[in-house]
Amino acid sequence: MVHRAVEEHREAIPGDLFVALQGVREHGARYAGSAVGAGAVGVLTDVRGAQILGQAPGVPVVVVDDPRAALGPVAARLQGDPAAQLTMLGVTGTNGKTTTAYLLEAALIRLGRRPGLLSTPETVVGEQRRPSAVTTPSAPQLQQLLTDMREAGNDACVMEVSSHALDQHRVDGVHYDVVAFTNLSHEHLDYHGDMDSYFAAKARLFTSGFTSRAVVVVDDDHGRRLRDLAGRRGVPVVSLANDPVLDAQWHLEGEPGQDRFCLRGPAGVLRMRTALPGEHNRTNTAVAALMLLELGIPPEEVTDALDGPVSVPGRMEYIALGPGWPTVIVDFAHTPEALLASAAALRTRTPGRLVVTASSGGDRDPTKREPAGTAAVESGADVVLVTDDNPRTEDPAAIRAAVVRGVRQAVAARRSAGLPVPEVHELATRREAIRFALQTTGPHDTVVLNGRGHEQWMEIGPQGSRVPFVDRDEVRTAATAIAQDRNVPPPRC
Repeated sequence: MVHRAVEEHREAIPGDLFVALQGVREHGARYAGSAVGAGAVGVLTDVRGAQILGQAPGVPVVVVDDPRAALGPVAARLQGDPAAQLTMLGVTGTNGKTTTAYLLEAALIRLGRRPGLLSTPETVVGEQRRPSAVTTPSAPQLQQLLTDMREAGNDACVMEVSSHALDQHRVDGVHYDVVAFTNLSHEHLDYHGDMDSYFAAKARLFTSGFTSRAVVVVDDDHGRRLRDLAGRRGVPVVSLANDPVLDAQWHLEGEPGQDRFCLRGPAGVLRMRTALPGEHNRTNTAVAALMLLELGIPPEEVTDALDGPVSVPGRMEYIALGPGWPTVIVDFAHTPEALLASAAALRTRTPGRLVVTASSGGDRDPTKREPAGTAAVESGADVVLVTDDNPRTEDPAAIRAAVVRGVRQAVAARRSAGLPVPEVHELATRREAIRFALQTTGPHDTVVLNGRGHEQWMEIGPQGSRVPFVDRDEVRTAATAIAQDRNVPPPRC
């Protein structure tokens, strides 16, 4: 009897179905013998895989046109369709996925539920939290995690759904009770090629085969396009907008910069509070609220459940150094839009100088590097520090140079317009940038370390090379060294 599906031959154990897929460099069918030797009782592959297999490997071989598309439903069926026994909530979009997922997890716990979590920073099964390897795992891994959640007593699963996962059929075989779309902006074009392909990948989630209902933020053109598309596909859609003139069922109302706001729509007025600063986090909180309403939870219970503390690793994460030190924030903001939103949220809360980092990753879409520098200048920051992110196999100096070009263009434009411009520094390493930021700021200032958030490693050098580097730990190490140099009390670590 077949117990589960695997696509990695080294993971095969007795009773498995080995799914041989075409990879980037070679076909998985070349490793079918190894999987069968480890106990696999069948092989699922395509015509090319069957040709590679040649003579039957001693187990049944099933040939389909697209085994990657078949993998998710097959894995789900073999595991007993665990998603059907959980309340499934999925969040997609360029920015806001992780924060919205954590808001939902915290709210469900306050409502007496036991949610599992699949997010960029963490995976939660039962009540055990561990770092995630990827945002959305492969189809077999996903089905195994959902099975583990079910067996560990979870009754719901909140998960981020990435565009890569949708394009690669990783979530095929999962049906969600509610899904949400936050926004779409310039990101992942090194993979998708263009914005239309990126949008199409996200839009796969908004079909009746994937979900029963949807929440869509219609602040941008992509959201409005998706609302209409999902409706034509037969998916009931609840729309949300910040702008009162936009056509939407629900609107956010409130003074900019304030944590408290109102959510006005068909169920009346919900008086809400975001646990995290910024207009974008008010929107994330509203999305979470509407998803809970779509589950049938009464409005007053929704507002109570979302009115509490939420800690999101690497998302507006406050590093407490104690009296005499600046406010230090670690944030995953790595798109121009996210950087602007992060800085805007903190500008109104900073009586002194606002210092932000600007960086961009290597071996990823190079066309967003100059916009990242431009966004840092336009963010309202008083100081911009251009530094490294994850250079990967590229020359870090070349990446910084592209960011600096965006900085210089934005500075020149602001000077021509008679607008204030920030102080700009290029620091050759992120460690130098962190130390410089702490050395040149005081208790009324805010330092925002953008780009890496929760990440535990810096990818630098040949492919696969990485070194330990955690922004929050680097902040504490730098602050301790600075305190020793100045002969002042150490930071509160």
